[in-house]
Amino acid sequence: MERLDALLRGEAPSHILPFLWMKGEDNETIREELVKIEECGIREICLESRPHPDFCGPGWWENLDFILPEARKRGMRVWILDDDKFPTGHANGGFIRNPEKKKVYLAERHMDICGPCRSGAVLVENFLQPDGKLLGILAVPKPDGQTLAVSGDGIMDLTDRYENGFVYFDLPPGPYRLFVLYTTQTGGGREDYMNLLDSDSVRVLIDEVHEKHYARYPEYFGNTIAGFFSDEPELGNVNGYPFDNTMGQKDRKLPWSGQLEAALREKWGDDFLADLPALWYESGEKTPGIRVTYMDEMTGLVRTCFSGQLGSWCEAHGVEYIGHIIEDDNAHTRMACSIGHYFREMEGQHMAGIDVVHHQIVPGFTEPVHQWIAGDRDGEFFHFGLAKLGSSAAHIQANKKGRALCEIFGNYGWAEGNSLMKWLTNHMLVRGINTFTPHAFSMQENDRDCPPHFYARGRNPGFACFAALMKYMNRSAHLLSEGIHMADAAILYHAESEWSAGNAMFFHKPGRMLMERQLDYDVVPADMLRENTASIEEGQLVLGKEKYPCLILPFSRYLDGETARFLVSAARKGLKVFVIDALPEADTLGRPLPPGWDQSAQTVSLSEIGEAVEKWEEKLGNRELTVKDGERTLRSFLLRRPDGLTAMYFNESVSRPVKARVSIRDKAYGSVTVYDPWRNRAESYYLKGQEFPLSLDPGEAVFVVLDKNIQSTQPFPVCTGTQPLCVDWKLSRAQWPETDFTGERLLRAGEELPNLNGPGYWPSFTGVYRYECLFQGEKEDRKCYKLLIPEASDCVRVKLNDTDLGLLAGFPARADITAALKDGENRLELQVFTTLVWSRKDGASTHLQIPATGITEIPVVECYETGQEADKEERNK
Repeated sequence: MERLDALLRGEAPSHILPFLWMKGEDNETIREELVKIEECGIREICLESRPHPDFCGPGWWENLDFILPEARKRGMRVWILDDDKFPTGHANGGFIRNPEKKKVYLAERHMDICGPCRSGAVLVENFLQPDGKLLGILAVPKPDGQTLAVSGDGIMDLTDRYENGFVYFDLPPGPYRLFVLYTTQTGGGREDYMNLLDSDSVRVLIDEVHEKHYARYPEYFGNTIAGFFSDEPELGNVNGYPFDNTMGQKDRKLPWSGQLEAALREKWGDDFLADLPALWYESGEKTPGIRVTYMDEMTGLVRTCFSGQLGSWCEAHGVEYIGHIIEDDNAHTRMACSIGHYFREMEGQHMAGIDVVHHQIVPGFTEPVHQWIAGDRDGEFFHFGLAKLGSSAAHIQANKKGRALCEIFGNYGWAEGNSLMKWLTNHMLVRGINTFTPHAFSMQENDRDCPPHFYARGRNPGFACFAALMKYMNRSAHLLSEGIHMADAAILYHAESEWSAGNAMFFHKPGRMLMERQLDYDVVPADMLRENTASIEEGQLVLGKEKYPCLILPFSRYLDGETARFLVSAARKGLKVFVIDALPEADTLGRPLPPGWDQSAQTVSLSEIGEAVEKWEEKLGNRELTVKDGERTLRSFLLRRPDGLTAMYFNESVSRPVKARVSIRDKAYGSVTVYDPWRNRAESYYLKGQEFPLSLDPGEAVFVVLDKNIQSTQPFPVCTGTQPLCVDWKLSRAQWPETDFTGERLLRAGEELPNLNGPGYWPSFTGVYRYECLFQGEKEDRKCYKLLIPEASDCVRVKLNDTDLGLLAGFPARADITAALKDGENRLELQVFTTLVWSRKDGASTHLQIPATGITEIPVVECYETGQEADKEERNK
């Protein structure tokens, strides 16, 4: 309870570092924005350098000369986005000045030739791009004319037969494909960008950005300057955002560097050149092994040259390195706009990062086909996999210190109000995300760059509610930080399996089956399953501080060989291993799996894995909290600390309530404390039969704390009566930021409450709608009263009898009205704040369904029995 007590005292460190758009504003404007950020309880910012007109130039230094002392005076920390362009890798134009160090690609051109042939020739000089450097020329047999496959055997190296732009050859009978293999710096993705596989190339970014900041502000490093943020660095071998860029795609350039070439030559020896065509075309049995080796070495260099080098530089200079990659639509194991292996890229960072922007996550869209700005997939990954990547890395990579960061809210458009933001916040919290970069604060009037912008120069009617949301976010994140996450299973990361076969099952498929049964998991990369990293204790997989009762292997034709050997040993020590659908055929290099492998795992179907894990947990008898009668939409997160347990439950349904019970294994717990981060209040209740009720409306979350030292005699309140406010409502409105309400209208009792931004009302209005009514109340001692607002948009301020009861977001929602309620006539005022979508009609908002504005369902006064009366009511039920 120490952490909860600190929260109730108003003590919590920062878990929020929003982007602050930097566009060269004057100092007074910057100061005003910092004041507004501070009003939100936010004590860190991340300077978004991308839109600044003079990054690392006089204009940028002038801004930082003001911001850093101003931040220090306010006790704020500053992060710096580490480049002048999006994504990270342009190095502030460093590769225009150092073109020899920019990205390099491996490329191939080919044509078909046929034998028998003596002294044949092909003009290949034109196959090379102007800067192309020839690696080699091969004649590769074609096994058939029906596919693009080539043979892995009988390959002839013609490199030494290249002369004067022609290659000369003698061929035996049969069809061949003539490959010209070369490297180039053109024709791939973004020009003048960093090569993540080359230490010297990455050093250009450090010299052009990091070193320049350190040279100017060394006294701020490690205190006011917290560190640097990389935004979506990419391999960039292909232009744009093809999320499916895997091995085996023709006409695609591949990431390359001298360091990668040296590593592959060492691995493949004399077969180096002959193995390369298999990166694009099927080449028989050796294909999976070649592709896995390439991806393994390539992503290992990303770890070493890029994130490892940046992380080490930051550590040496007293700051930290954070950020995220593109994970979208399962791209995190792939190339192009992503990085090839999520966990390897994250190793150098000091927080595990993800982002949710562009409508990737929308309530209710949990299936694979889900339209968002950049595509129409994969809602299932976004709901059941994305956040688990970040929280899992935070749990198992020691340098993260348990911190998982999410860049959130960005470019959903002005249609995204505080209610949706609260839902997204809960979605992330219950999956273990505990640090946030809200996207974004902008100091430009009517900025059309990736809204929403939270203060919007005073134009956002919902800003006061946003400030309340930020305090809710920070308190919740702190409550769910710095403990031991208690997972029911580990799931093997599918990277190597996908590299080898391409049809491997995604890790989030079984993850979904667990989450829909209120079972939690971490995803674990094969890199961690080594004897010197992972261990088995009392039949559980141990990674750092984390313990997993079982390990799940998603279906794949191939399994990493070292992982297989570890699992044979682990199974002998008692670890339960589940394999989805069928056992792998071989290891990822095409070799037989180790002896005893087939006896080391239990095969279960995807649909049965949740039940199988649940039964295994019941057999072990070590599950601390178990949900009874839970719904598929209910999510859970459990954390252990020395003084007890902390749990969060969130009903993600858009329409169905959840009524369940949570049983507690340890009988030493006699009470449960329910914490409300929105109001920063907590109440303890005694347990009956080692259970407590879980009743959640759609979109509602609850936080509970169990402490053996807390023994309450108070029962849970029981709702014993409801009073729908079927009364006349006086309606008026104020155009934001004005506060004078005008244009009164009467909404008669019994009439349907309308969409106030709908037809017949005010479709372009942005501001505040005020609902006023009188109602008769009956107030009794020792009872609690709440006002339920079943449906509203976007956020609501509640005033009862001139007492301000605060703001609400995310509906249904309740306000405690006990203190303000009178026995007799009561005057209720509800102020509804709109979003700016109705007036600004921004492009990003076209991808988001907009709820009806106003109070659209009749509010209800609820009466709750407390104390002994509540106990009687519960017994009667």
